[in-house]
Amino acid sequence: MILNLLFKNVTKYSKEVYDEFLKFHSKKFSFRYNLFSLAISMLLLFLMMLHISYNNYGIAVIICACLTAFILYRYFQPIEEVRNEYNSEKITKETSYTFSFYEKYFKIYAKREYSKIYYKDLYKIFETNEFFYLYLDKRHSLLLDKNGFQRGTCLEFKNFIKKKCP
Repeated sequence: MILNLLFKNVTKYSKEVYDEFLKFHSKKFSFRYNLFSLAISMLLLFLMMLHISYNNYGIAVIICACLTAFILYRYFQPIEEVRNEYNSEKITKETSYTFSFYEKYFKIYAKREYSKIYYKDLYKIFETNEFFYLYLDKRHSLLLDKNGFQRGTCLEFKNFIKKKCP
């Protein structure tokens, strides 16, 4: 079976590229993240106060511990995740990724390894002035530099990917 290469893109991941992605991701998803955190915190606070009013201090202390753990996790986990990503080899060594797009899937090449992803497995796709962000799920995405197309154009790719992942 002959594969017809439709688009080819090479994107170098660097701290500057990752910073731009973080700004975009934060703008797009921070409101929902914060709203969810606030709702869960308020629910736990309500439960704690309810148990205090019924003199169930043991359960109130457990709920307070859960509330504290939840707030600390929601605050520190994203910071730790970003720090780990900044220190990852793909960012520190400014790894280049080659994306090859075919009719039913695309491949991502880095060094001597590759991954194959079907379009149906993409969660969401966003476009900025400089990048396409192909989200695999709510927390993981692939970054495609619009200036990195070696086969096909940015506009052709935009129309193609919209059809594949509406």
